[in-house]
Amino acid sequence: MRFSEVWKTSFKAIGKNKRRSFLTMIGLVIGVSAVITVFSIGRAFEDYASEFIGLDQFDGSVGLTFSPNDDSFTANHLDGFTEEDISRIESLPGVESATYYTGQRNGVKYAEQTIDDASSDTRWGYFKLLADAGSEVIHGRAIQMSDSVNENPVVVIDEVAAKAINDDEPAALVGQAILIGGHLFEVVGVMAERESNGIISTEEDNVIAEMPENVFQQFFETEERSMVQVKMTPTANVETVTKDTETMLKSYGTQKDLGSYSSQDLAGQVDTLRTLLTSITLLISVVGGISLFISGIGVMNMIYISVSERTKEIGVRRAMGGTKGNIMMQFLLEGISLTLIGGTIGYLLGMFFAFLISIFTPLNVQPDLFTVLLAFGLSVVIGIIFSWLPAKSAASKDIVSLLR
Repeated sequence: MRFSEVWKTSFKAIGKNKRRSFLTMIGLVIGVSAVITVFSIGRAFEDYASEFIGLDQFDGSVGLTFSPNDDSFTANHLDGFTEEDISRIESLPGVESATYYTGQRNGVKYAEQTIDDASSDTRWGYFKLLADAGSEVIHGRAIQMSDSVNENPVVVIDEVAAKAINDDEPAALVGQAILIGGHLFEVVGVMAERESNGIISTEEDNVIAEMPENVFQQFFETEERSMVQVKMTPTANVETVTKDTETMLKSYGTQKDLGSYSSQDLAGQVDTLRTLLTSITLLISVVGGISLFISGIGVMNMIYISVSERTKEIGVRRAMGGTKGNIMMQFLLEGISLTLIGGTIGYLLGMFFAFLISIFTPLNVQPDLFTVLLAFGLSVVIGIIFSWLPAKSAASKDIVSLLR
């Protein structure tokens, strides 16, 4: 008997008991849709976290920190690392580059600074340093490219900071000068307060003001000179190079007598965080997979019932030359066909729910080949595992007893 004929017969058998087949598939649909929804949301969250935390920029990197022995070091505005230290680090084998930590995330720079005139604003926030146009404003105008070109000492502050300065009429601050870090800047606009996305809080969520980057650099230090990010070459042994760097700094560091140097394996921390995110996704998916196991039992029960109802049909096929393999294939394909239909519906529902969730969150859900293979792979595996025993039972029955 040809495979295509066996497959057609399997679909006909499923169609004869539509109600029973539908009820059996419900559990499978729920299980597959739950796994696909959770897995899609989990992968979208991993991508979201990687993008907003800026994990990629720390790949293959080690962070070096200088900790002074005395508070007077910071009070005197001394640098933990100097250009000489940077040059020494970059000369070590396995080091690709060494740079001061700039507070940069995904190509955008942020800096901590205080608005002196907004003393009642106790929020912890950042200045966003712009190389081009700024955010939309509710009063005045946004930072423009011309402000960077002309090095205009201008700033856009958010509505909360504006109310802290002039609670009665925040819009009246446009065109006025305010004191920031001891320097005067013209307020050209007032923007709305940043709204946190509620999932991960980043520098962008805590921006209280925007200013041209080159203007900020004229008045304030944008590099954290007590921290250095060291980028390793692809073939370097991170642990060995890190130890060599620490040894060199302890012996030749410019400030070795005024404090201590320490390191952080940024790449290792990134790998740990990625592993954690993946593990959480898999764990929740496994919980959703429990319903798949329960639905598999339902499939097994249905195939057993089908075998008992079609005893004479099996006997006739055996009597007409049908082999045990043909009978076994018949019922295996019935189980696989049933789970494939349920798996397809479950995949479509799972992606629908995932897209629905993404509408109300900043997550970006994208259908991909892996989730398709996961849905259909689970369906086939469940069909084979839970149809095997009923199919084997049907094939092993005695012909004489079947025809009685």
